[in-house]
Amino acid sequence: MQRAKQNIIRLEAIHSNRQKILTDQNEKLEKLNKKISNSIEASQQKKDEKLSALQNKLKTLNKRRQPRQMSFQEVIDETEVQSPSNKHEIKQKQISKSVQKQEIHVNITPRIKVAQPNNKLNQSQLFDQLNKSIDAAKQRKSQRLNCIKQKLHDQDEIVHQHLEKSQKNKEEVEQQRLNQIYEKLLFLTKRSEVKQAKIKSKERKKSIKIQLSNSESQKIYKIQKYEEQKTESARTAQSINNDYKIRQVRKRLESLNNKREIQAQNILDKHRQFSNRNQQNKQLLDELANTCQYYNFKIKEQYLL
Repeated sequence: MQRAKQNIIRLEAIHSNRQKILTDQNEKLEKLNKKISNSIEASQQKKDEKLSALQNKLKTLNKRRQPRQMSFQEVIDETEVQSPSNKHEIKQKQISKSVQKQEIHVNITPRIKVAQPNNKLNQSQLFDQLNKSIDAAKQRKSQRLNCIKQKLHDQDEIVHQHLEKSQKNKEEVEQQRLNQIYEKLLFLTKRSEVKQAKIKSKERKKSIKIQLSNSESQKIYKIQKYEEQKTESARTAQSINNDYKIRQVRKRLESLNNKREIQAQNILDKHRQFSNRNQQNKQLLDELANTCQYYNFKIKEQYLL
């Protein structure tokens, strides 16, 4: 009884410890996911801000520069510098200049195309590569988290199955124990009945010895004695059978106790394996955090380059 109670207490303690470990592990996973999501969001915001700044710069650079129009005074200065030889030529030039002025005011001046920067494609390719690397890192992180969740779910199923088996074994052991107690009670009742019958037979013998003093009474006494010897021989055979049953019951009890001890040792070994698996999961989570930091560092390096 005491060993069974101790085993039950141990199983309850193991179950409570397992629940505590699972809750702690889930809290740690949630905290890690929050940290990773916050870091990714912050890096994404910084990247978007820098992208917007670079796009604005590129827009300002890619604007077409309009050619500067010459004023009328500059045209006159150029004509004075040329110093014409004849007045007739000067008049013709003035007329041509007035015509040019009208053309300048009326006609649309052609625009000179400014050379566009060649680095536009390279920058767009760089940003595409950055986006692809960030998406790949997110996918890898999600895949690893899914793998860890699947492993934890499998471990929970194994523990749940083990607990169900242990409960079934407990129920079977309790039923066997109740049957044994019932058999013992029956044996004790039979034994008490046999003792009472012996006591009654002794009392009868005494009464018969006192009452029967004649020869006929002696014959009757011998006949009764012969019958009692027969009954005693039958009773001795029953007692031998009962002793054999008691020995079998003791052997069964010893085997059940040994089985219980073996089951308790198996449960402790499985609990140790579960703790080792939890440590491995913690190591995997640490490795995942390190990989996330590494990818963030690589992304920053690519962005700075």
